[in-house]
Amino acid sequence: MTQPELELSSDVLFGIAQLALDQVEGVRTVNPPTRVGEFLTGRRAKGIVIEREGDDLTIDLNVSMTYGLQVPKVAKAAQRAVREAVASMTGLSVRSVNVRVEAIDLPPEGAGPRG
Repeated sequence: MTQPELELSSDVLFGIAQLALDQVEGVRTVNPPTRVGEFLTGRRAKGIVIEREGDDLTIDLNVSMTYGLQVPKVAKAAQRAVREAVASMTGLSVRSVNVRVEAIDLPPEGAGPRG
């Protein structure tokens, strides 16, 4: 008996990556600036871009990090969380997870940096 073929929409892959990233403290996705084509069509780019080639995925994360945290440490945690969640839930091979830090979120007034 052959295995039935399973098709995962890009929205499902995006949702898994977003949920995994939500579990990493001090990081959140940011949407890049709106381009004219996106404005006209109503389709916005998201802070997570997933490219699929067969069973191989490349995931790009555009993020903002909380001020006072170690950027390399948080970026590695984000890469690991997204890679593990997507690979374990879909069975697809995650070739790479690229993190691009777009901004630093300043703490609210009166709050100091976190360690």
